[in-house]
Amino acid sequence: MKKILNISLALLLVSVFCSTSTPNAKTKDNNNDIDLAIIPYVKILEKLSNEYGIKMYVSDEDKEKFYKSVSNMSPNQFEELQRKQYKEALKYIHETTPSYDSSAEVGSPYPTPIPRADKVIPAVPVE
Repeated sequence: MKKILNISLALLLVSVFCSTSTPNAKTKDNNNDIDLAIIPYVKILEKLSNEYGIKMYVSDEDKEKFYKSVSNMSPNQFEELQRKQYKEALKYIHETTPSYDSSAEVGSPYPTPIPRADKVIPAVPVE
């Protein structure tokens, strides 16, 4: 009787440990699979980051979403797409961002100095 009780207790413990560790193991394996699958794409992002002088990366939260979006294209297609998107984005950045280098054309957000002002003008508080 004692042997049956020990065997059933051992089987119960084994089944409990196996059932609790299985989902975690699947999740870790899935994350590892995604990490391995996106390595070529991450290398391309690093290459483009160095080439363009900007930071391109895949955040940890978005790895699965990123994998789903690039899984149907080759790394070369992905690189071409990223280059096109970057060049397209540059067009819009230069069109919409005013240049503050020449303050005569565009109103500069910085104060313009008074020409030939060599005296200090005291500030008088308004009452």
